[in-house]
This record gives sequence, structure tokens and C-alpha cells, in this order.
Amino acid sequence: MQTPSHDSRRLSDVLDALARNTTSERIRLGDLMSVFGDRAFGMLILLFALPNAIGLGTIPGVSTIFGLPQIFIALQMMLGLQTPWLPAWLTERSIARGDFVTMIEKSTPYLRKAEGVLRPRWAPLSCEIAERIIGGFFVVLATIVSLPIPFGNQPPAVAMAVVSLGLVERDGVFVVIGGIVSVGAIALAGLVVFGGAAAVYLLFKTVFGG
Repeated sequence: MQTPSHDSRRLSDVLDALARNTTSERIRLGDLMSVFGDRAFGMLILLFALPNAIGLGTIPGVSTIFGLPQIFIALQMMLGLQTPWLPAWLTERSIARGDFVTMIEKSTPYLRKAEGVLRPRWAPLSCEIAERIIGGFFVVLATIVSLPIPFGNQPPAVAMAVVSLGLVERDGVFVVIGGIVSVGAIALAGLVVFGGAAAVYLLFKTVFGG
């Protein structure tokens, strides 16, 4: 199978170019796919993780709009596919250009700092087999991001962003750091869900007795 061509530009430069393009009022996910479709799966996971990672998940619908594509992409990573694909009903979903520009402005400084220290190392953690395993973890994290869990969207998005940076730049150190954050994010989401269920149970018991 032919390997897709790779865009050598840094992600921060690509995001800057997108921010300067003012030809439409909304940004479709399909538009982003056309820009990053020939790049690594890690690049797309990173792009879709950014809004929630920088706290834009509080905007109604943002966590789901960007979380659902991550599930599809992560599943394809896990299966070892070479080219990412999203169904039409997802590619037509869009975000207001103003919100997109805000995401770029907030995330670009962090990306540039990360790009300054990223370098290829610990290669086995970013090989094809490792990417398939990581894809499985991404499915779990992206599902958490997509669910309406209070305070539960940002930590898994941060974890995916860090791991994705490691995959894109073949930096195993970032993969490990992101893996540690992933464990914490999953634990936090579990605690929130458990705490919410316990609160509902206690409320039900108080109101109806028993």
C-alpha cells in the first residue's frame, strides 16, 4: 500500500495559515480533512484534541463536534489503516470561524514551545505497532471527551494532544508523558461518573426513603 505524502510544515505554521484564510464564516470538518488528509493520523487527532485541550469544550457542542471524529480516527489507527476517513455526516459538521481563530490563537504559543523541544527519540514508542496500541487508548479517551462529563473533557484531550505530538514528531518521550496523563484522565473521569451516580442514588434514597 502506498504511503501518503507528508506535509513537512510545522503544525503551528499550518494553523496560522488557516487563521488568515477568511473566505468563509464557518469551518467544516471536511475542510480540515482536506488540509490534513495526507498527514499522519496523529496530526488529525492532535488537531481535533486542541479545542478541548485549551478549554474551548465549554462552548456548547464543541466537545462533541471534535470528540466524535477522534473516535473514528482512533479506530482506524487501531486497525492499521493508512488513510483517515470520516463519514459525510461528520465532515459536514462545522464550527464558527471566530471560535476556530480563538482556538488557533490560544494553542499556537503552546505548540511552538513544544516544537522547540520535540525530536525523534525512543523510536519503538512511535512505530506502527505502537500506534495501533495507542489507537485503542485514543478510542477510550475520545469517548470520554465526547460525553457530557463535568470537568472530564479537558484532561483526556490534553493527553491525546501530548501523545499525538509525540507520534507526529516520533518523540517517544512525549508519548510516555501523554500516556501518564491519559491514566490520570481516565481515573478522573471514572471518579466524576462514580461520584455523580452516588449523588443521584443518595438523592433518590433521601426523597423516596428505603
